[in-house]
Amino acid sequence: MSESFQVGDRIRLTSKYHGRQYHPGDAGTIIAVVSAGFPPGMAVYQVRLDGGEATLYPTFYEEELERL
Repeated sequence: MSESFQVGDRIRLTSKYHGRQYHPGDAGTIIAVVSAGFPPGMAVYQVRLDGGEATLYPTFYEEELERL
């Protein structure tokens, strides 16, 4: 079942995240919800990761995140 997130929600990356820069279990806070454009209605979530020093916050798909 799909789970929608809101700005301010605390999340962590799931094992479905397969990128190289971050790791499953990394936690953070949703800071923006952005339309992905395709498929229609899909959103990506901009996340400020705990301990991160990024000035451009990474985005993740819904299935890569779970609520804390």
